[in-house]
Amino acid sequence: MSPAIFEYGGDLFPDYLRRGNACQFIAPTALHFCKGDGLDVGASKWPLPGAVPIDLATGGDAMALPLRFNSIGWNFIFSSHCLEHLPNPVAALEHWRTKLVDGGVLFLYLPHPDMRYWRPQNCRKHLHLFHPKDTAEMLRDLGFRDVIHSERDLAWSFAVVGFK
Repeated sequence: MSPAIFEYGGDLFPDYLRRGNACQFIAPTALHFCKGDGLDVGASKWPLPGAVPIDLATGGDAMALPLRFNSIGWNFIFSSHCLEHLPNPVAALEHWRTKLVDGGVLFLYLPHPDMRYWRPQNCRKHLHLFHPKDTAEMLRDLGFRDVIHSERDLAWSFAVVGFK
């Protein structure tokens, strides 16, 4: 087998999935939408360029996002491979929406359910499993508008973008 490929559960996957940094694959697209002052919730070691990192591993809190200077909301909130780790993702999305200016962007990048390793029963750090269309519908139900979503990419992830 090629060193660029690994096997899990009888399926073949690109080896970069085991190294982390999913942000590197979506950053060029995210930067198309994420302009101005914004946050990267769950940034870890790889924050979106230009975003204020909220690193949950070092004490950042997805449910207590900081206010921007002068209590103005943020222009964007970006989150890559974070929402599936949160105990209450709906409450988190509702909270994040309150931190955006009118017209602000929420950009989610999530693990795709086709990757069996990332399902909660196999990856115990993941508390939830999201599907692209359902996640887009959830954002609409929570008051986001002009919601768009992608399907699975070669990082075995998908994006959902909505506007406040």
